[in-house]
Amino acid sequence: MKNIYSFFKGFFLFVAFVASFTVASAQVLRSGYFVDGNVMRYRLNPALMSTRGHVSLPVLGGVNVNAVGNVGMGDFIYKSAMNSDKLVTFMHPSVEADDFLAALEDDNRIALDMDLTLLSAAFHAWGGFNSVDLTFRSMVGLSLPYEMLRFMKVSCNGEYNFSDLNLHTRNYADLSIGHSRKFTESLTVGARLKFLFGLAYADAIFENMKLVANASRWEIMARGTADVAMGGRFEVSDEKSVGGKCMVNGYDGAAAGVHGFGMGVDLGILYEFKKGALEGLSLSASVNDLGFISWSKAAHASIDPGAPYAFDGFDNVAVSGDENTLEDQWDGIADDLEDFFTLEDKGTRSVTEGIGAKLNLGVEYEMPFWRRMSVGLLYIGCFDGIYTYNQTMLALNVSPLDCLDFALSGRVGTYGAGAGAMMNIHCPGFSFFVGTDCFLGKVGKQYIPLENMNASVSFGINIALGKAE
Repeated sequence: MKNIYSFFKGFFLFVAFVASFTVASAQVLRSGYFVDGNVMRYRLNPALMSTRGHVSLPVLGGVNVNAVGNVGMGDFIYKSAMNSDKLVTFMHPSVEADDFLAALEDDNRIALDMDLTLLSAAFHAWGGFNSVDLTFRSMVGLSLPYEMLRFMKVSCNGEYNFSDLNLHTRNYADLSIGHSRKFTESLTVGARLKFLFGLAYADAIFENMKLVANASRWEIMARGTADVAMGGRFEVSDEKSVGGKCMVNGYDGAAAGVHGFGMGVDLGILYEFKKGALEGLSLSASVNDLGFISWSKAAHASIDPGAPYAFDGFDNVAVSGDENTLEDQWDGIADDLEDFFTLEDKGTRSVTEGIGAKLNLGVEYEMPFWRRMSVGLLYIGCFDGIYTYNQTMLALNVSPLDCLDFALSGRVGTYGAGAGAMMNIHCPGFSFFVGTDCFLGKVGKQYIPLENMNASVSFGINIALGKAE
């Protein structure tokens, strides 16, 4: 499973890179949910018609990156005590155990979502609003229990118990066809049908691990599984065995291609009060990504508590010289984790999983003294196993010109509070938006986020079509 362990190492570096890039540079930008001129708002709720149609520029039509977490890179990467320009991991002996452990949660989670629009088109016709989208979507999640990190850092004799250790990623192409229409002056209903093409999947989870450490032996008993669908198979080592069984030592034959298929649907509704005391009020709701992907011939490995095995300890990661690069230090962690997580090859199997259903509930009120200004309240619920989270967003939306929109937003939720903004330009023949649902917080000299990982960035360039509806 070397590929998986290398990914464990690279995940931290990748998230740090993306977060730092957003300083200079999922789901679609939620701060634009109530912006009528936002050409991508139907992706949040298929009943929300944009005022104009569009054709996207390839790849640039919509780029959305979103990271959430209850820990930050600053909890795992520190400045060297000898040279502040160099970085060390939390395993470096210069990092005090108490300082490191005090910053952690019981379950330390980071999740990264990316939504990249490859091609997109939308237009008003056939009595409603129609859309066709081809997107690349990627989700990466990591959950590390406190007890595991405490053992890695302290490694004292004793007994350690931890669960909910998980590494998960799914990557797929999404071909969606949507239609929405007004059934009455006030009621609009929309739906999008999705055809999903699985490109890469990996899931490693240890539900229960018990580690007993004494002066003569460190023994691990675990219940865990790993499934990888990337076109290859697990490698088996002749040298690495538990109870006479050969254990996994790598993953071989990974190949680009379609390794799974699935379907999904988005459903949305919008009700606008057009007259009376509630004029200017609108209510909306949607369920997005209600669907599944079935990954065929996923390589499968597992271990059960009846097969305890010995572990030599984390002896490759406590580097003491500043000549060791940050990447070298992560390599040492990955090498030790290869022995820490021991699994037996079980051949292949089919794995079916959901794609992270999302619920959006919105309320918007247009200011009676100026219809170009509104206030909106949006609840967002993402239901994706242990990576489930909830947010509530309050947004102020202003359209000073027919072709220019602004939105300011604030949100609170599972992963804390934050603020976002959006600017949207939509003139005949041209559309551009840029924004964030959560500005990146405090960063270090190397632009690594030091607090939690909550940050996002979205932008897109499209060709606007037709007159504003």
